[in-house]
Amino acid sequence: MDIYVFDKSFNLLGIIDSFESLIWDREFYKTGSFKLHVTLPDLDKFAAEIISLLQKGNIIMKDDSPEEAAYIEDIVLDDEDSETIEVSGFFIDNFISERIVWGQQSYTGNIEEVIKLFVKMNAITPIDLNRIIPNLMLSLNRGISKPANEVNSYGNLADLTEELALKYEVGWRVLFDLENKKFLFDVYEGKDLSVNQTVNPQAIFSLEYENILKQSFKDSYAGFKNVALIAGQGEGAERKLAVINNNVTGFERRELFVDARDISLEKEDDTPIPENEYEAMLVSRGESKLAELQPIQTFESGISVLSNLIYKQDFDLGDKVTIQNNRWGITLNTRITSVKEIYEKNNKDIQVNFGSNIPTLIDRIAQKMR
Repeated sequence: MDIYVFDKSFNLLGIIDSFESLIWDREFYKTGSFKLHVTLPDLDKFAAEIISLLQKGNIIMKDDSPEEAAYIEDIVLDDEDSETIEVSGFFIDNFISERIVWGQQSYTGNIEEVIKLFVKMNAITPIDLNRIIPNLMLSLNRGISKPANEVNSYGNLADLTEELALKYEVGWRVLFDLENKKFLFDVYEGKDLSVNQTVNPQAIFSLEYENILKQSFKDSYAGFKNVALIAGQGEGAERKLAVINNNVTGFERRELFVDARDISLEKEDDTPIPENEYEAMLVSRGESKLAELQPIQTFESGISVLSNLIYKQDFDLGDKVTIQNNRWGITLNTRITSVKEIYEKNNKDIQVNFGSNIPTLIDRIAQKMR
């Protein structure tokens, strides 16, 4: 496999045709990442060429997935055993992490339209032209029919997109359109390949079917919340409040406080927001926070590349599939939330997360800060 290197203007700078390893970490709800490890050639000229290619900000693309690309953020040169260069970074989805929601913005429509409006107004056609991300465009709408009404003030654009994707069960990405020299922001849904439907071919993963090499299952309530008290603007007894799932009682009740004082009581033209609309905004914020704190049920599995199910043909990131372990008595009809492609010399491994994403420490810190 060859790795093509471009600048941000889509100019081809060169090709990496030999490397020690590549980890290509695809995500459905959030930004993917990568790590590339290359041994430098003995000849100074060739070593210098590789170093000049693998510079911060340059974009890399695998020749087997030209629509996916990532940009270099970190570089490490090392000569401990042999001279190596290791570069890492993020998928180009992460371009939008360098923008915030400028002021209070509120949009209504289906979730595809709402997410795209936040991106459009803060990175594609913002009032301040200095905020434009060059060559970023919106993809054609796919017609995702999930109604949404969302408001945000000064949030990080990528964090908001991830939050809404998780809440409404959609994926998002930025596609590398080399032919038209554009970065295409796209919202999409995976296919339903589970045993619960008969429209599409079913994808069943099980040790018994010999399409899984190993499995690890996690079932956890750690951090789970199901009742939210959301507080908007106002002081003391005058503070605007809303509650979600207040009917849950006893040991089943797990409460969360959501500080939503950033949601203004007035529209951009300084007219008051009607009380029922403001309460709906508070409820929507609470639903977003609860969506981040759901029970974790996930299978981590190593997928056999020689199995009856072919990656990216019979199943892909974002698809809903069925995964089983009869010995453990577990069957899940769930979504593929992340796929880690690992390339080492002539070997390729596929590691798949089925079900909830397990929050990392950084994820948990980010949740507390939002």
